[in-house]
Amino acid sequence: MPQLLPLRGIRYSDAAGALNDLLAPPYDVISPRQEAELRARSPYNAIHLELAEGGEDRYEAVARRLQEWLDAGVLKRDEDHELYVYEQRFTYEGKEYARKALLAGVEAVSWEDGAVRPHEYTMSGPKEDRLKLLKATRTQFSPAFMIARDRAGQLRQFLDEVMGGREPDAEATTIDGEYHRLWVVEADRTALRTLAPLLPETFYIADGHHRYETAVNYKRYLLEQEGELPRDHPGRFTMTAIVAADDPGLVIRPIYRWVPRQVPQEWQERLGRVFGIAELPNSEESALRRALEASPNTFVALGLEPGKAHQLTPHEGFDFGSLPGNANSPEWAAVAPNLLRLAVLNPLWEISDADLAAGVVEYLHDVPEVEEKMAADGGVAFLLNPVRVEDVLALADKGERMPQKSTFFHPKVGTGLVFNPLYP
Repeated sequence: MPQLLPLRGIRYSDAAGALNDLLAPPYDVISPRQEAELRARSPYNAIHLELAEGGEDRYEAVARRLQEWLDAGVLKRDEDHELYVYEQRFTYEGKEYARKALLAGVEAVSWEDGAVRPHEYTMSGPKEDRLKLLKATRTQFSPAFMIARDRAGQLRQFLDEVMGGREPDAEATTIDGEYHRLWVVEADRTALRTLAPLLPETFYIADGHHRYETAVNYKRYLLEQEGELPRDHPGRFTMTAIVAADDPGLVIRPIYRWVPRQVPQEWQERLGRVFGIAELPNSEESALRRALEASPNTFVALGLEPGKAHQLTPHEGFDFGSLPGNANSPEWAAVAPNLLRLAVLNPLWEISDADLAAGVVEYLHDVPEVEEKMAADGGVAFLLNPVRVEDVLALADKGERMPQKSTFFHPKVGTGLVFNPLYP
């Protein structure tokens, strides 16, 4: 079971300026254009800490900058250990959502422990970068994002009571139009007792696998350096946004695939073993979206024939466990990103894990982006449905991870509302 720890967070003071100008997305989703805009927006924007510029000395430069901001009073550390209630309001596909989270420390334990479970694989490069930054600054700038089943409903109750009881302590609208609100809550006995039913729960990483694994590695590093750490030492924990599994603001966006290769002449024969294939009458975005609604396992392919779109729907009763190359459960193979790999990319082009790691497939986030890419570079694109939250949890419980770029929990948790020092 995961252990929770209230945090003595570091937060911006009024001396930093308007909070609207200080928040940023996490480092791994910031585009070059967005990076330039955030850096210009304020000399104190969180990007100056989260996304270091320069060579190998950039980590120490961030550590110096962090200390300068603390010394100048731009940042201040909370006097007491607190819990933080965090809400994000956003619009997706014309619908308004609100996602509520508890910001607290979750003990950084290995995957083998089972208290925290992953759902995707990670790459070594980002973890090395994050660990160097963590060693230099001893501070986490972005939280991990986890889901708790919250079977007793106590997490939802706690968040609703805090939010309904008073105005937030901080609020901001970021450049992407998202509205962020934060409440600082005394970690007294009543609050901790209310949240106690969370302790037997398993937590699931929604986003931030790299950040969590970095926290585990940092804890090991501290133990090697110091030999022993108190059970409540902040270095044992990682700042986490914990969201209830039934939160209506949990949104997973699809991630589309583009392949810059020619289509084999016998593509219909190769795909017809698994799918019924239907040519779509038009390729307007609304028609493509309707075609995807046939089933969670349906794909829309663009470019199998020049200028045409096709709907690929698995044959009724097809045994997903029988797919060549599947070493996991039928449920794993049936999830859209895995099914696309096993039943489409492999039969058409024999794309391997090494090919994927080398960047043979490009990942895109919306239909206009797909259309622009194909107009410029040709190739074949595949639209797919988002993975469902219940599938993420079920596969994680089986210990079956999906490949990278299988899920995109939207929106990302903001960076800059609370920083987490990993020292007492």
